[in-house]
Amino acid sequence: MLTPSLQQERAQILQQMASIDSMVRGHLSQQTYQRKSAGRLLTQGPYHLLQRHENGKNNCQRIGPEELEFISQAVEGHARFQELARRYAELTEQATWEGQTPEIKKKFRRFSRPTSRKPSRV
Repeated sequence: MLTPSLQQERAQILQQMASIDSMVRGHLSQQTYQRKSAGRLLTQGPYHLLQRHENGKNNCQRIGPEELEFISQAVEGHARFQELARRYAELTEQATWEGQTPEIKKKFRRFSRPTSRKPSRV
């Protein structure tokens, strides 16, 4: 059984997830290029790239200045969604362990703790 505070926090997370209007998976980065021309070193850019993994391959796409703000917000939206999903999973797992009988809790005690102690080497 979920405690009221866990239920409330999970509901808030779902509301926050539903309020995210745009998402794009990937990472936005900035690149510049340097090249020699007539004996001088010229810097070109910056260029913005959207990097993402699709169909088992790394896909890079150049983002123009007119698209940059929208894509940046969409990438941040996806990152926010991922963080909320992680937190929702943590709360659900916590509620699952809290709902178990003492015998099961004891048997699986090491899984219900955030970290377990590592044995020391001698």
